[in-house]
Amino acid sequence: MTPAELLADHRLKPRSIGKLLNAHAVGDVGSIVVGDALRFYIQVADERITAARFQVFNGQDQVAAASALTELAVGRTLDQALALTPADICAHLGGLDPTALPPRVWAIDGLRVAVAVYRGETVDADEERPPLLCRCHGIPEDTVKQSIAVMGLELVDDVVRATGAGAGCGSCKADIPRLIDEVRNKPAVAAGSAAAPVRGRIGLVRRIASAVGMRFAPTLAGRALAVELVDLDGDQVVVRITGGDEPARRTAAAELEAFLKAEIDKGLGVRLLG
Repeated sequence: MTPAELLADHRLKPRSIGKLLNAHAVGDVGSIVVGDALRFYIQVADERITAARFQVFNGQDQVAAASALTELAVGRTLDQALALTPADICAHLGGLDPTALPPRVWAIDGLRVAVAVYRGETVDADEERPPLLCRCHGIPEDTVKQSIAVMGLELVDDVVRATGAGAGCGSCKADIPRLIDEVRNKPAVAAGSAAAPVRGRIGLVRRIASAVGMRFAPTLAGRALAVELVDLDGDQVVVRITGGDEPARRTAAAELEAFLKAEIDKGLGVRLLG
């Protein structure tokens, strides 16, 4: 079957639709009371997903992607599941054009919420998520802006090489000049105005793990990189980055430090293991 035919097959004959009995965690996206919602169920053993199912409420355009994602999620570790992106769904469907997927794939959000619930993290399934720039690789606009600011990028091609945004279908390249202009014209941040410190080591570790797993790690997929949190040594987040060459790994570490300073605590740093 062609990728489009595979997508249609998942829509007409979804593989894992319906409630999962004895689920270990459930992730809700949207509002089931109002309608337009998705519920993602997982069972877990030894930090690995052993079963996944979903329900859709008034969102039939989400069925095919959710069906494909349940196939992808089963057998993966929780961290591997958190790294799944729309690009992985497209690859699973034989190279599907990413524009054939909905602008927001609810199942990916539902899976990430379910993992967070399983790990005991506090989440808001209806929280406002940053807009995506690159739908192929699930890269948010804010992540690309951080890379532009940290690395001093001024050319579209440099942004594509550094972030992976635009390396898929290329349609988002047209928006990159706007982001470059926004970063150039952004007023300087006043001292002390970065994200407020998070109190408590356990809470800090959980917030770092959640933010990196749900919002930063997926942005590395387009560059064939992966990040692993190793330790929190004082205010230094110790990480191991795999894939790519040494300059690419160091660039990713610098981007991660900027991300953590902006999102978690301005006092955090990143130490990259060799």
